[in-house]
Amino acid sequence: MENTVKHFTLKLAAAATLSAALSSAAVAGGFMLTEQSVAGLGRAYAGAGIVGDDLSAVWYNPAGMSLLSGTAVQMGAVVADLDLEVTTNSSATFDNRRNGTKENGRKHGVPIPNMYLVHQIKDDMWFGLGITVPFGMATEYDNNWAAADKGMNAEVKVFDINPNVAFKLTDTLSFGAGVSLQYVTAQFEQKNNLGSGTAMRVRLNADGWAWGGNLGFMWQPTETVRVGLAYRSQVNHKADGYLKSDLETANGTLIKHFQSNDGHAEMSAPHVITLTGTWKATEALRLSGLVRWTNWSSFDKLPISGSSLYDASYYAAVASGHETVAGQMATNKHNAVYNWKDSWLFTVGADYDINDEFTVRGGVGYEISPVDEDKYRSATIPDTDRLWLSMGATWHASKNLQGDFGIAYLKGIGNKDLYKDKGGKVAEFDKLDAILWGAQFVYKFD
Repeated sequence: MENTVKHFTLKLAAAATLSAALSSAAVAGGFMLTEQSVAGLGRAYAGAGIVGDDLSAVWYNPAGMSLLSGTAVQMGAVVADLDLEVTTNSSATFDNRRNGTKENGRKHGVPIPNMYLVHQIKDDMWFGLGITVPFGMATEYDNNWAAADKGMNAEVKVFDINPNVAFKLTDTLSFGAGVSLQYVTAQFEQKNNLGSGTAMRVRLNADGWAWGGNLGFMWQPTETVRVGLAYRSQVNHKADGYLKSDLETANGTLIKHFQSNDGHAEMSAPHVITLTGTWKATEALRLSGLVRWTNWSSFDKLPISGSSLYDASYYAAVASGHETVAGQMATNKHNAVYNWKDSWLFTVGADYDINDEFTVRGGVGYEISPVDEDKYRSATIPDTDRLWLSMGATWHASKNLQGDFGIAYLKGIGNKDLYKDKGGKVAEFDKLDAILWGAQFVYKFD
């Protein structure tokens, strides 16, 4: 029982990573969700926050709100379709499990919404409010896949409420700052083999609140050139919830013999610094770029604690041969080790105005994964380097209303091996890809 709980706490750590939050419906480095704008998606987020073509400056760089006039609202979503094809190791020895077979952890149609309000208070002052999902993940594997002890189903969402203010300090320099109030909800399930065809299925539900801050600068030395620098602080998360455990017999029957107790996980989400630039090369053509650094090296350990209580006599009756672990009640503490490295995102993009009504755009990028060593990759955090290819368009339906559309393909590149917690390759991901697509509208009040 002790080993079972320890293995679970490792997964709890992986799943409850809270704000940093898990691999990206996981479509970005670590578990950060870059997708807070559909217009930005179309250019691979080059120039994020300082292009001035939607309200997402609230999230990416609040100083960019100084490019917006009057009052406007924005609503939209990016949908993430994952392709996490994995082949299990045929030489692995998993009791009553399928080895050397293919599985896919995709969970189609995971929406990443965004909602913004920006109001110009006076000529040199703005207020903005953003409601976004900046971190999150969703993976789903078959109940009987060979590496189920590395994680079966997981879903983590971090909702961020972010009020900001911006000031135009001079004709060329703007500043913005805000507070992020974040709510995290985490669900996770894994199955641990006990031998003789029996297994233990463990489920976690946890949530919690935390807060941090953000600030940004924008410098416009000429009418055609802008440079932005933005910072988001670390956010210290603690999730509290409960664990439930069931015994699964050799014929697949679930027997509820554990009644769960409380579970806890703590972590600090990383610092993020973003440098952006944009250049109006011609009347119709705009070129933009982005460099983003994420301090994932701070994500080295996760202190996890939890308790598990079960009926010893009942357990011994339904799981003959495991009496040696019956009768235990323990409070378990564990520091899961990740040893991630800092990650980088580099993108370039372009916008072209066909006419007053339509704009088209495209972008390309490369994202360096924080998973520095293969042994720290998990089924629920199947991260690797990714190539970004994106395109999109804007339709100015009227002077008050615009619609934005975007699509991107993220191709996983490099090593994709999956290991046990303590050595031994158990599987290899054939694909760690994603397709992102979305739509949003912006309405400007008179």
